[in-house]
Amino acid sequence: MQTVGEILRAERVKRGLTIKDIESAISIRALYLDAIEEGNYSIIPGEVYLKGFIRNYATFLGLDPQQVMEVYRQNKGQVTENVPNVNQEETIPVPPSSSGGGLTKWLTIAVVAAGVVAGLVWWSSGSEKTAPAPASPPPAAQQQPEQATQQQAAQSTSPIQSVSPVKPATKVIVTAKYNAQCWTQIIADGKEIYEGTPKNGESFTWEATNKLTAKFGNASAVDLVYNGSVVGKIGGSGEVVTKTFTLSGITQ
Repeated sequence: MQTVGEILRAERVKRGLTIKDIESAISIRALYLDAIEEGNYSIIPGEVYLKGFIRNYATFLGLDPQQVMEVYRQNKGQVTENVPNVNQEETIPVPPSSSGGGLTKWLTIAVVAAGVVAGLVWWSSGSEKTAPAPASPPPAAQQQPEQATQQQAAQSTSPIQSVSPVKPATKVIVTAKYNAQCWTQIIADGKEIYEGTPKNGESFTWEATNKLTAKFGNASAVDLVYNGSVVGKIGGSGEVVTKTFTLSGITQ
């Protein structure tokens, strides 16, 4: 059976294109394109990025990306000797427990619980300390009788004005506008809601209740807006970037 790299190389050569031509067209580094053609996947930063690169490469050459990905899965199954009933793309290995692990686990839980309680106490006491005290009017004995009367009348008739606090965000909303092809994966609250390769001029908006993680295979091709605030570009051409958006901010 042909490998994914052999299929892609044969189609590239058939079209008279070089690796540099492909790099310029889809903004994926020549180093990664060579690795895919040679089947040397170890230098590519992760399974998710590898799949995105293969899809972009196949799509650009006019091949069916689904068929190419099926060949990739079959190749991978041969390399791993077809282990039955195990989804190797999604399974995360769990290290075996060692002796004394139970005691360590309970000690860790106790330390974390103590830290949470201490944080709540600190936050509560800090809120009480920072609450502004109401302004006290000057003693009536120091005011002239007429001024005191006018002030009391104004206080009884004037509405109390207060500054409304800024409402915290209740959702995570991210909008992406593309100026070139860019493989993208979106995970909202732990569930994948989008994977694909938008084209130049396309725009997408995604929402999450608590957390939204976005992965881009070509960071310079996308401009982001997060909860109404312009983020702009998040990386260079061909750079793979992951961003996590929460109600409180953005993390790497």
